[in-house]
Amino acid sequence: MLPEVLSRYGYTRYTEWLQDLQDRGEIAFAQLLPQAPPEPEPGYRGVFAGVLQALGLVPFRHQAEALDRVEKGENLVLSFSTAAGKSLVFQVPVLKAALEGQTSLLLFPTKALAHDQLRRLRAMAEALGLQGVFPYDGDTPAQVRRRAREEGRILLTNPDMLHFGLLPRHPDWALFLDRLHYLVLDELHVYRGVFGTHTALILRRLLRLAAHYGRTPQVIAASATIQNPREHAEDLTGLPFTEGRGEVRRAEREVVVLKPKALDPKGERRRSPLLEGALLARALAEAGLKGLVFVNARKSAELIARYAGHPGVRPYRAGYPAKERRRLEESLKQGETPVLVSTSALELGVDIGELDAVVMVGYPGSLSAFWQRAGRAGRGNRRALVVFIPREDPLDEYFLAHPDLLLKTPPERAVADPRNPVLCPLHLHAAARELPLKKEEVLCPEALMELKEQNGRYHTPRRRPHQALSLRGLGESFTLKDPSGRVLGYLDERQAYWEAHPGAVYLHQGESYRVRNLDLTRREVVLLPALEEYYTEPRVERDLEVLSGEEVRPGVYVGRVQLREKVVGYVKKRFFTGSILEEVPLEMPEVSFPTEAVWFHPPQVLPTPLIPGAIHALEHALIGLLPLFILAERQDIGGISYPFYPYPLFSGQGATVFIYDGYPGGVGYARAAARDFPRWLKAAYDLLRTCPCEEGCPRCILSPKCGNGNQYLDKKAALSLATQMALLFPRE
Repeated sequence: MLPEVLSRYGYTRYTEWLQDLQDRGEIAFAQLLPQAPPEPEPGYRGVFAGVLQALGLVPFRHQAEALDRVEKGENLVLSFSTAAGKSLVFQVPVLKAALEGQTSLLLFPTKALAHDQLRRLRAMAEALGLQGVFPYDGDTPAQVRRRAREEGRILLTNPDMLHFGLLPRHPDWALFLDRLHYLVLDELHVYRGVFGTHTALILRRLLRLAAHYGRTPQVIAASATIQNPREHAEDLTGLPFTEGRGEVRRAEREVVVLKPKALDPKGERRRSPLLEGALLARALAEAGLKGLVFVNARKSAELIARYAGHPGVRPYRAGYPAKERRRLEESLKQGETPVLVSTSALELGVDIGELDAVVMVGYPGSLSAFWQRAGRAGRGNRRALVVFIPREDPLDEYFLAHPDLLLKTPPERAVADPRNPVLCPLHLHAAARELPLKKEEVLCPEALMELKEQNGRYHTPRRRPHQALSLRGLGESFTLKDPSGRVLGYLDERQAYWEAHPGAVYLHQGESYRVRNLDLTRREVVLLPALEEYYTEPRVERDLEVLSGEEVRPGVYVGRVQLREKVVGYVKKRFFTGSILEEVPLEMPEVSFPTEAVWFHPPQVLPTPLIPGAIHALEHALIGLLPLFILAERQDIGGISYPFYPYPLFSGQGATVFIYDGYPGGVGYARAAARDFPRWLKAAYDLLRTCPCEEGCPRCILSPKCGNGNQYLDKKAALSLATQMALLFPRE
């Protein structure tokens, strides 16, 4: 297979690298994706033709068709592959509106994306002799914010600043809102889960205030390829949409699945995927190739950069100060740092230039994210390479066994729930503070009792309801500092307890730090430089109590639950080998919140002593495979299995397995999982049956998120249980 792969490349520099790749592992799959270049449409004569001509641009056919829909006044969502030119479809209309004295608000999920788009829009506006393109985020100076309010025609912001800055001070923005013509939602697929739920509620508040000023803005949304772009846009905004879809690939792209080298004859043990990623990152840097190595955890980014041991390989992740992230982005674009090891922070469309290769260490949790990351390479005309290195994880193992499904499987559904019973009331108070509510404007009527009614309008008794909301995490954030007080990064409350507890080894930019102190009052973590040869993992205890529920299909239940979680210790593990050096007890505050869960009672087909290990192993397999069916990250989902559930439960007693949404109030994952339960269970059965290990391994039942360190797991018993359950829940 390898000679066929190599013969397709026109660049000899790839040959040595790919040969090295073959020597150090096994190419389990390789396929060339041919070009699917967009077709120009020089005959476009719509209302935006003048702006395009002034900019010297000729639209592609899919762009011209989208602009025709915008011209008709339709709310439009575009779901095209990466680098298809989606941005032009909103850039040209907002520039035309600005020339006509109207305003547009462009929403991006991150400041980095907004600033990248800001540079492009300002250059285009300058070519048109237009002023008034402004950013509005946490880094924007006060004088620039004032000019944006007074002179702004095009405003680029994010949901955080919309919530904390613009909406509560909307009278200051009356001049802008009174002329609002377009609302742009870029990277729509990112607005899912808890962040998507927050964003949906913020958007509805924005549209309500726009109506107060007499405006109904037209919405243009852009998304990566997902299964339900129109439905998702409608869930986020409450408005009707039309959609445009398509596949564009400017350059040929080779997709390679690299199976880490087996370390035993049966293939049960393999070389560390992190080490494989580090070796490839080093090979890229030494060969002068520009690339990204994507990982799924911040600690993995730091470890790969550390293992690579090359100055041209640097970690990049959320949590770094903005100035450091901008410097790393520019360094990659200019070729000064040829390889960045990144979490999803660089998955989105920040301009980092043309890349030769993308390496993914681990399946990113969804096909949508897989192709979003793959699309960072091959944005120009040069042939590009995409390498997928499976981790020891159920989803990775699934696609290693069926690599062709990476190309054939349809993308997942995006989920957001603006009726979340925890978040909706919090936003209700914010909306009432912005402008007293009419009863028909209330999305969650059960929360009306928290408001005060006066003259047919509802008011909030809370003075600062906006500050009670954390849009991107659980609880208030913690600031990471070194002994001199320099800020190193940020963590939300749950991350702080898991990753920065006393005694933890915290990795930052490839360097090890020990947590000296976690100050719960000041929300600070002080880190000391350390030379430890180990890293740490927390031990967590969880408890779940059902508050209410219903049977959604025979034997499958969904309901409201209260989750309690507490870090009770940690283990020290040696770098490279992962061997346990010590287990240390710890006392940390409890985190408790309501959420949603799906649960079932396994049939009594096993001897009683085997039940705990069987249901625990089946729970892990189910959690690992759920992202096959819904657009969720593995860390968004949790599970608890009880050999005997200790609380009264309407569905019955005895053994119970719960899979729950990992966020307050739930965001729809559990209910969506229940709808696909037979297929979900069958996938878990197939995984347990086909994984080559005998006792269980990270590719089937061992979980990196297990709170008790993957103790009490029985793969054989889990397979017996799944076999019987598959008969009870046949695929529909």
